[in-house]
Amino acid sequence: MNSNKFLLLSVAATGAVAASALAQVELQPLWSLNPGDRPYLTTDNTQRGMDYNPVTGNVLLVNRTGGLSVVRLDGATGADLGTLSLGEGIVSGGTFAGSMIGVADDGAIYMGNLATDTTTTPFKLYRWANEGATPTVAFSGDPSAGFITGVANSKRFGDTLDVRGAGADTQVLLAARGGGDAAALITGDGLNFTGLPIDTDAGDGDIGLGVAFGSGNTFWGTALGRTLRHIDVNVGVSPFAGTSVGNFGAADGVPTSVTIIGVDVANGWLAGIDLIAGPDKVHLFDISGGTPVLLDTETLPVDNANINGVGSVAFGGGKLFVLDTNNGLHAYQVIPEPGTYALLGLGLGALWLLRRRS
Repeated sequence: MNSNKFLLLSVAATGAVAASALAQVELQPLWSLNPGDRPYLTTDNTQRGMDYNPVTGNVLLVNRTGGLSVVRLDGATGADLGTLSLGEGIVSGGTFAGSMIGVADDGAIYMGNLATDTTTTPFKLYRWANEGATPTVAFSGDPSAGFITGVANSKRFGDTLDVRGAGADTQVLLAARGGGDAAALITGDGLNFTGLPIDTDAGDGDIGLGVAFGSGNTFWGTALGRTLRHIDVNVGVSPFAGTSVGNFGAADGVPTSVTIIGVDVANGWLAGIDLIAGPDKVHLFDISGGTPVLLDTETLPVDNANINGVGSVAFGGGKLFVLDTNNGLHAYQVIPEPGTYALLGLGLGALWLLRRRS
């Protein structure tokens, strides 16, 4: 196994476009589905995973109320489009057979189970080639490949999941619930994956509830009550070493109650769900300069406790999708204000200054 593959693929996945969000950007509510609006949106902590499919424009939601299902919704309207096939006994095992979900650039879909101790119960990654396919098992085992930090709950995987790339260049990012460790699942054929451990300098539980790929060889991670970390991964050692190159808290304008995150690398945006007293909020940050700068905040229309600090945030199609567990699924149009400037990186990094006209 080539240990440099993580680095090489990360460059390929992010080098074509590197955008700087100089423009002021705002979130405009597009549609909302509150608990009770659909049978698969409830207040029993059973909807945690959600992502956007860039090929179909649909949103995929993992639901465990009434049995496991993966629901398809129209990303533009929220209309119900049915469910994915779960196969005949293919999806099984774990504390939850299905928990978090991510979609690759080619529309391949990946769902993980929740395994609270991968030394005894395997973490499983399921793959659908497209929304009409039958799932296959892409990985089963310990994503950290036997790496042990000594923290009792460091082998819990499945609370977080992020996907980037396509085909043989697909990568899946996972963070352990405890121990401050993570793992990358990589593939040589786009079908079968291998786990590579990432030993970070984060403390126990610091990145256990929210992770997202950043630009290049980096990722972002956080958890409830913890700071937002930007972690650089050194693939020249085994296990990979993750070093925090940014650590942002309340003094930096990032509340430590921001727990669930998603990143749009191309535009340099990070969005996070702020689990606060009263209705939760969604913050949109510009991270193109390294330090998060707040662009906009929206208050969710529902006020139910998200006691496990779980859910998902996804960018796609010029939109932001927010699943705040027990508080429904909400979509926003991401709109740059007219008359401002934006820098767009094209090709191998040539920059052109473009005027956005109203």
